[in-house]
Amino acid sequence: MLHSLICCNEANYVLLSRYFQPDLTLEARRTYEAQLAQICKQVPNLWGDRHGRKDADAAQSQLVVCESQFVVVRQVGELRLMLSGNEEYDELILDEIMTVLQAVLTTQLDKKLTEAGLLANYAKVVVALDEMVQQGHLENADEASIDQMIKLKPYPSK
Repeated sequence: MLHSLICCNEANYVLLSRYFQPDLTLEARRTYEAQLAQICKQVPNLWGDRHGRKDADAAQSQLVVCESQFVVVRQVGELRLMLSGNEEYDELILDEIMTVLQAVLTTQLDKKLTEAGLLANYAKVVVALDEMVQQGHLENADEASIDQMIKLKPYPSK
């Protein structure tokens, strides 16, 4: 199952944490985030040399393991994304999901992959995640379909 998506800024402050398993307690989530942060600090050059390179095309994924979860980490623009899963969601599938997620973020944030862009379009990003993942399983990986679903508007009330 997919476990979570955590999005941080370059100072490692969490901007968005989305857990796809509703039975996780707040304490378990806090512990997981603390352990993941500790593991990421221990990996040398995990985020690469970011000086002079802010384009999303140069993004590469790295793999770490935390609490028996495969965690694929990738920096896109100013955002650091950490997507985790286990069982049938190994590092290769997580990397493919991360590529779709990066494309959706690029579209929703108007190609401005910044902290301010994420916070300004927070609701769109959460809806996109809900369209992609349901109950811990990848439901939709088609970027065009996800973009179309985000644009749907509720019926006007009388």
